[in-house]
Amino acid sequence: MSNMEATQALLLENIKRIRKEKGLTQKDVAEGSDMLVPTYSRLERGGSNPSLASMVRIAKALGVPVVELLSTSEIKDRNVAQKLEMIGNLSEYNKSVINIMLDSIIEKDRIEKLQEVKKNSRLAELEAIRK
Repeated sequence: MSNMEATQALLLENIKRIRKEKGLTQKDVAEGSDMLVPTYSRLERGGSNPSLASMVRIAKALGVPVVELLSTSEIKDRNVAQKLEMIGNLSEYNKSVINIMLDSIIEKDRIEKLQEVKKNSRLAELEAIRK
């Protein structure tokens, strides 16, 4: 699957998922994005490629930012996705501060996990000695 095909599959999957999560019908989204229902239905099934203008209208009809239509499903917490998008608009200084903070938290988590593994190893050694 090419990058373009993968991107389109993700887009269509997200449009359908978001529509269902919001309890909207294909007719609701079609009307909200100035499309005929058969046109929208074909688009959602992958029968046609949406233009950028169509994507903007569909996002508006779904009540989500366009970027959410292209967000991977691994990002479950939309608040985090929105925050990541906002980080891109910060000054270079503030981006650097956030980068340092993230590096610090990731390193802290890594150290805590290593300590947990060592602790469990020591406890297993003690348990083996008791037997």
